[in-house]
Amino acid sequence: MGGMSQRTASAWGRICLVWTALLFGGVRLVDGAPEAGPRSENELWRRTLDLVSRGDFEAAEQAARQVRSRSKLTQQVHEWLADYQAKESARREADLADFEKYVGYAKARVERKEFKRALDWAMAALDCSTDREAFLASDWLTSLVNDALTEAGRFRKENEWQDAWGIYWRLSELHEQEPRYEKLAREGATHVRLDRMFKEGSHWDERIEKVRWKDAERALSYIERYYVDQPVDFKDIAERGLEQLQLLVDSKTAQERIEGLADEDDRRDFKSRIQERLDQVRAAPALNRRDCAGHFRRAVKDINDQTVRLSESLVVSELMRGALEPLDDFTTIIWPQASREFEKHTRGDFVGVGISIIKNRSDEIEVVTPLEDTPAYRAGIQAGDIITHVDGESLKDYSVNKVVDTITGPRGTGVSLTVRRGEQSLDFPLERAKVRIRSVKGVKRDPRNEERWDHWLDKDHGIGYVRVTNFQKNTVEDVQNALAEMRGLRGLVLDLRGNPGGLLDSAWNLSSLFLHRGDVVVSTKGVIKADDQVFEAPSEGAHSQVPLVVLVDERSASASEIVSGAVRDNHRGVVIGERTFGKFSVQNLISLSRSGAKLKITTAKYYLPNGDSLHRGPYSTTWGVSPDVPVHLVRKELLNVFSMQREANLLGPPKVTKKDDEDDGEKDDEAEKESDEKVTVNSVHGGVEAEEKGKGDEEKADGKDKDEKDKLPPIEQPDENDRPKSDPQLDTALLLMRVTVIGESHPTLAIAKTKSEKETGNP
Repeated sequence: MGGMSQRTASAWGRICLVWTALLFGGVRLVDGAPEAGPRSENELWRRTLDLVSRGDFEAAEQAARQVRSRSKLTQQVHEWLADYQAKESARREADLADFEKYVGYAKARVERKEFKRALDWAMAALDCSTDREAFLASDWLTSLVNDALTEAGRFRKENEWQDAWGIYWRLSELHEQEPRYEKLAREGATHVRLDRMFKEGSHWDERIEKVRWKDAERALSYIERYYVDQPVDFKDIAERGLEQLQLLVDSKTAQERIEGLADEDDRRDFKSRIQERLDQVRAAPALNRRDCAGHFRRAVKDINDQTVRLSESLVVSELMRGALEPLDDFTTIIWPQASREFEKHTRGDFVGVGISIIKNRSDEIEVVTPLEDTPAYRAGIQAGDIITHVDGESLKDYSVNKVVDTITGPRGTGVSLTVRRGEQSLDFPLERAKVRIRSVKGVKRDPRNEERWDHWLDKDHGIGYVRVTNFQKNTVEDVQNALAEMRGLRGLVLDLRGNPGGLLDSAWNLSSLFLHRGDVVVSTKGVIKADDQVFEAPSEGAHSQVPLVVLVDERSASASEIVSGAVRDNHRGVVIGERTFGKFSVQNLISLSRSGAKLKITTAKYYLPNGDSLHRGPYSTTWGVSPDVPVHLVRKELLNVFSMQREANLLGPPKVTKKDDEDDGEKDDEAEKESDEKVTVNSVHGGVEAEEKGKGDEEKADGKDKDEKDKLPPIEQPDENDRPKSDPQLDTALLLMRVTVIGESHPTLAIAKTKSEKETGNP
């Protein structure tokens, strides 16, 4: 539980107080009478319940084994604990086997001088390791890191940025606290992003349409006044912005696609004059906002116009991308083309037809899933459909953004989608309507109506489940509706895994459903006086008596951390999973112009009820909300959880995956897959940021030219996902909640026996 509740009105609190008194007090009581014997049945039962509440399931199973009573109640608890321990033992054995296998695979790749592939297996081994520090300090891994750095340096010189960045990214993942790897990875990612941005058919200009210098200039002014860390270091901002412009003109892909960069003399002149500005900035002891803006204005208006003559939108967007990097990962300019999409996600609704789409590997617009209660779903559009035409117009060579703009329109107007489904071509005339983005999900779809969710995790024991995917304006209302549907709710699992956050008010109001009047949810402190606030539960929460478990992981951020931190610090439930992301900052939106450009700026930090503000900075060693009961998932288990959630989200007939498209675990570098543009209609999720999560090409042994590589026979390193398709974190939550619910009803075996006798009629 992480602490002791002081509210005796809470059933959960009463049980914890009884357990604590029994375990640590000098006298043990049963129904008001002294209990004899240090190892009585009731004491063992209470000890079992207490150990489960603290997540010590191994000790709980041992205690339960000593309970001699074999009533239906105690037998059930013992079976749950024994089954859980057996699964945990199997998980540990599988982790150990995988660790040894991955280390062997990595060393085999090192011998072949295939360093990127070796790093992949080293990362997999680290994920399964029981001693991270010892593993990272091992001699063979240190040698691999040095060889990989040498390899990456060669790739840099040859402008092979995809390969160079692939190594730097892996090193930054292995050694999270090493700043030089992070810096190298950022530089490499910039080059990869530019290469992708300017590739043939990328429609890069659509994304930065209407970007103007005047909006950037206003953004700098607001940063000076409102950014959370004062005073703002405008010298660093100026340096990073100008460096970004040099990276832009150095991009080989940009030189091939942009006319102004084709002339070598113009490029050299541009870089030389930007370098002069950089030298001035670096020589200055400090820089104020006016000086910084002056350097930027000269680059945009004078140097650019007199040399390479790039579009203002391109120069300004790249300049400000670099300029804002020194601040934090969440302060950014939302340019006009992205502004509408940002607002729709924040609101939680939009006008459209209601489909989630991607541009797939075949460069086609593919439906991921229709959304519930939308025109597309009601018309029969299915996951896997390929949209070929909109109103009879072919979508060939359309970007995803342009497809979105073509499909959407005013409410009540019509649009016709032509889709290819197998060998069929189907037309779907649709009427655009208001679409609500649902951020609240359940265990599975209701078989009677798949647009609705079944929220019962264990109906027999009254245990419900609510998964919140982000915090929108309508999130709390949707959670309340889900809870209202579960009549007889005795315990709840609130799943915030993978939830990136959202609105502070939404997090505050959701937390308040489970807290007592006056409990602190979160406090904020910032530059603006209005940001210095304490958010408390305004009244007794409608579900403040319901036992609660909150699931979190390393992707749970911001508003998710507010909720899980409030539950943990107010001792209102148990937090299970992994340490959260560590985003303890508050952003405000400031309009920059009528064009729709906005500055999303960090103006404050937030603090948990215990006073901690655990934001993850570049060199942080402590961050995020640490769970009461840690449960780490290795990558195979994560893939299974993602798969289960994705399957639950799909509406309509499941997509049939072609054999040719299945991933055999040893495919080419996943860069192509990661570059697929993923959006919900009216809602762009993707972009051109470089990401890589896959393995290297089996046919491309890193660090060797093709002729030499051809001499090496391929080696087999199979790694099938042999883990059970289950969710160990959710299994842990369910076990804890089941025993908690039973413990509320049966705090002693004497009470359990009395109830059993009444139910069965036995004397």
